Amino acid sequence: MSAWRGIAGAVVSLTAVVALLGAATHGFRVWTTDAARAVAVAAHPISVPAVTLVDEHRAPQFIAATRRATIVDFVYTRCVTLCGTLGATYQQLQADIVRRGVADRVRLLTISFDPTWDTPERLRYYAIAMHPDPAVWTIATFSNAHEVAGVLRTFGIRVIADGAGGFVHNAALHVVNPAGQLVAILPIDARDDAIDAALAAVSAAPGPVASAGAHTR
Repeated sequence: MSAWRGIAGAVVSLTAVVALLGAATHGFRVWTTDAARAVAVAAHPISVPAVTLVDEHRAPQFIAATRRATIVDFVYTRCVTLCGTLGATYQQLQADIVRRGVADRVRLLTISFDPTWDTPERLRYYAIAMHPDPAVWTIATFSNAHEVAGVLRTFGIRVIADGAGGFVHNAALHVVNPAGQLVAILPIDARDDAIDAALAAVSAAPGPVASAGAHTR
């Protein structure tokens, strides 16, 4: 009898663990923090902070655009590993946007999270290497370094100094609608999905929100 009680107790414990795992992983749909955040954002869009960025010409830039959805990524220009992959992805995204004829509805924004090093002058050299089309792709950094942490937190980007002058960080394609809301987070290889999500965000977005810092480009 005691053996059966032991088995029954094990089954109850296992059931409880399974239930907890199911709740923690949104019904077993996700197993990582990044994936869980993507599910949460898709269900409940998040307003992005109203910050002013600057591009390589020191012109002000904003995360949201009033008439277009924005696909955002985060890099630092000295990075030769993950950021190199992101750069290549964005070059392909730029070509895809032009090929699909949707540049009037979708734009690209690369943001450096290292404004101390990535001055507008250094962004200029990075832009030369990346070949962004100004009508499609903007490369910018923060005009106020104190705003970096809040923006990274909103987008779920974790940045850790590597002790050698660089950083370890995660990466994704983040879709922001014209109202300044983060509505989708996708893997960096999901180019078509990111463009489709951006197009859907333009169609579904409410009117522009001034506090999101949207611009009209």
